[in-house]
Amino acid sequence: MLSRTYSVGILGVEGYVITVEADVGVGLPCLTIVGQVSGALNEARERVRAALTHCGQPVATRKQIVNLAPAEQRKDSPGCDLAIACALLASHGVLPPDCLAKTMLWGELALDGTLRPAVGTLVVADTARLAGFRRLIVAHESAREAAMIPGLEIVAVRDLPSLVAQLRDEAPFDCFDPGPFATGASLAAPEGAADLADIRGLVLPRRAVEIMVAGGHNLLLHGPPGVGKTMLARRIPGLLPALEHEDALEVTKIHGVARRQIPEGLIRRPPVRMPHHTVSVAGLLGGGNPPRPGEVSLAHRGVLFLDELPEFPRACIEGLREPLEDGAVAIVRARYALHYPARFQLMAAMNPCPCGFMGHPERVCTDSPAAVQRYQGRVSGPFIDRMDLVVPVTPLTSGELAIAPFGEPSAVVRERILAARARQAERLATTPWERNAEIPANGKAIERLCPLTPQAHKLLLGIARRGNLSMRALHRLRRVARTIGDLDPNCDPTAAIDVEAVALAARLRRLPDTLMGT
Repeated sequence: MLSRTYSVGILGVEGYVITVEADVGVGLPCLTIVGQVSGALNEARERVRAALTHCGQPVATRKQIVNLAPAEQRKDSPGCDLAIACALLASHGVLPPDCLAKTMLWGELALDGTLRPAVGTLVVADTARLAGFRRLIVAHESAREAAMIPGLEIVAVRDLPSLVAQLRDEAPFDCFDPGPFATGASLAAPEGAADLADIRGLVLPRRAVEIMVAGGHNLLLHGPPGVGKTMLARRIPGLLPALEHEDALEVTKIHGVARRQIPEGLIRRPPVRMPHHTVSVAGLLGGGNPPRPGEVSLAHRGVLFLDELPEFPRACIEGLREPLEDGAVAIVRARYALHYPARFQLMAAMNPCPCGFMGHPERVCTDSPAAVQRYQGRVSGPFIDRMDLVVPVTPLTSGELAIAPFGEPSAVVRERILAARARQAERLATTPWERNAEIPANGKAIERLCPLTPQAHKLLLGIARRGNLSMRALHRLRRVARTIGDLDPNCDPTAAIDVEAVALAARLRRLPDTLMGT
């Protein structure tokens, strides 16, 4: 008898419906699974065969064929185990043929029939909702994750025998009720986050970090070692506003597919990723076998911090150029093409030379000009062109450090950032563009959202001529000036950008001479 059940295949962070067809007929006893299965799913035959013997119902030894459609898509997740087992049980007459209509099944089977959680439950639930399924059956440990997607009846199952009893109406369905989920984002800062009040001096770098977080900009800090570049980066989590519901759902789906532990509820805090400079290209951008999101996707809607930027492989640095522009990573291989979301803010730090002490007030640089140029040349001009803020971090002398006051605490700075983002949301509310602070790179959007006063326009043209700026750099400079205006508590969100904001934006893009020449 032929029967059908439904499961999900995962490509990147998106899913597609898999139709599981099972047929039991006359022939030599065997279990054959076709439909381009690979990886962990290639071993499903043994898991399912052992689980069926523990299902609590007699299953005859017959010729069994299972097809996973569409056949042209590669399938490698053990989450299809449950759908395969239920299709076979229906073909053997153990389950009623219509009991699994409009039902999606997802879970990995143990040899004794216990149902284990499988990676990507949130993606599966979202795919089931979009495809019109009414019910989703998952492992008990995955029920809360699946319940984050509204509009589905979530059935939590511990083992195959209990599911058989529920589908045969011998026991009531164990429907999972998670209670109400919060749809808004909390404004509270994360507990235990490092505070900006710990940092003395560094007035301009602190200002640059505030502008970066408020406007969604990219920041490069360059200066000698030990002056506070990494220290500033570790204080960014205390400044980032919590994610709204839609953004939190995107971030949670990515981290779920990447085999990270899903917390009790959506991930509300923007991720801050700090990979080591020994990271591979696949580890940073995504890929592998099976493909998984990289650090740029795990930093989606958050911040990616690259310390010691020139030490990263050249392929990693250059590979960031497209994600910084497009907000996504395209992984193209012979058998598949994946798109991972990667709309992140990039913060990077680098020394000015190999020894690190060029420009230090109390130390002498021992590197030759050629060595300095080679070191800084590891970071290409097109990459630097995508940085909105390029700020030198000048070390304080021992005497200056002793009398330098502590700065504002993170709570005060965070309130200004929240107010600035509220002004940006007000300005973008009547536009067809995204809800975040990202202003599209086209002339119409720039003129509408970043108008300039006549004096500011004249200054901007002069800066562009003297600095030989590209159109991209000019656009980013204008965006930074817009954010500087938004941070002013007396700012009118619709007013033109004044000359002071443009001047400060230009001051926050100070490149070393060798980088300017790359």
